[in-house]
Amino acid sequence: MNKELMKAYSEVILSGALKIKNGDVLWLRSEPVHLEFAKYIAETAYRLGAKYVNVSLEDPSFDRIRIDSTADDSFFDYVPENRTPMFDSIVKEGWRALALRGPAEPDLMEGVDSVKLGRTTKAAALARRGFLSAVSSNKLPWNVCLAPTRPWATKVLGSDENWEERIWDILIPILRLDKADPAAAWLEHDAMLKKRAAFLNHHRFPLIKFTGPGTDLTVGMLPDRQFKGGSCTSADGTVFFPNIPTEEVFSTPDKTATEGRVKCTRPVTVYGAQVDGAWFAFKNGRVVDFGADSNSEVLGQYLSTDDGASMLGEVALVGIDSPIYRSGKVFHNILFDENASCHIALGNGYTDCIVNGTAMDDAALESCKCNQSLVHTDFMIGSENVDVTGIAADGTETVIIKNGEFVI
Repeated sequence: MNKELMKAYSEVILSGALKIKNGDVLWLRSEPVHLEFAKYIAETAYRLGAKYVNVSLEDPSFDRIRIDSTADDSFFDYVPENRTPMFDSIVKEGWRALALRGPAEPDLMEGVDSVKLGRTTKAAALARRGFLSAVSSNKLPWNVCLAPTRPWATKVLGSDENWEERIWDILIPILRLDKADPAAAWLEHDAMLKKRAAFLNHHRFPLIKFTGPGTDLTVGMLPDRQFKGGSCTSADGTVFFPNIPTEEVFSTPDKTATEGRVKCTRPVTVYGAQVDGAWFAFKNGRVVDFGADSNSEVLGQYLSTDDGASMLGEVALVGIDSPIYRSGKVFHNILFDENASCHIALGNGYTDCIVNGTAMDDAALESCKCNQSLVHTDFMIGSENVDVTGIAADGTETVIIKNGEFVI
């Protein structure tokens, strides 16, 4: 990225999304490939008043080396004891958390032993369970954003010719960096998402139905569920954006009340491997059958991570007015692809979408049928061929999305 673009993007992320202010501590996670941009992020954070920027360079290639080379399979369940206290201290001290996403090797986990990958992923998730819970309940301001790489852009574009200019031509309008005041543009967009969420919260549909090719799915909701979208509010009162970009309105379903069959409309990365053509059949809220055109064994390992991995923790509505959808690209990046399409998430639910949910303990969340899991992965199920309908208690149907477009 050129310096002007880095400045605009880092300002949107740190000032607009995370609201970095005097005295804040930022935890910045990045792959080494993003080091130049990470340095610019740190510099911008300090200029905005950050007290400290803690940088974690995480190279997934070492995870692949571990899986391929470890001599004793029992070692895959090991996580150093210092990991959990580190995550707990981040929550206790109320740091801001920023993750730069954009892989150096998009297909790093292709052909990996799915059982070993599942064990290492589960062990790591157990170590950071408190942090994941804090994120899902918005106890601290957090954000996930994209930093493009040549290999990732090549996968999106089909070639690496002039890749940087071509990928930014696509990303700039999606990120609203083409606006005179990008931060203000995100606030305007936020108001539109809040309007859609308000409509759904007013009607409190007990069932949300998806219909389309290969899809006839109903997702059960409960009266204490709230739809959210755009900005969130953390425990310290900070209004922040968890994702840039964001195009969705979402909520936490009744984990026991999903029925029917659904076909995914975009590939999704599961445990680092790309799963294409996934489909699921649900009964009483749980996946009872599934399949995929590729990496179905990885998908099976994911579903067996824990009891909640085969039940829903999120339902999200996205229209084809999304600039990500309109780009015509599959981004092979969940941050972007989830904001191009309606989606469901298998795994942990968002307590922030339940009335008084952020104050509930595990037992209370279980009683109100909020899914709890070590994992959370979005599966895209929307397109121009998919309709979404809200069904009231008396059976009255209200069209929410028709042929992929919001009509509310």
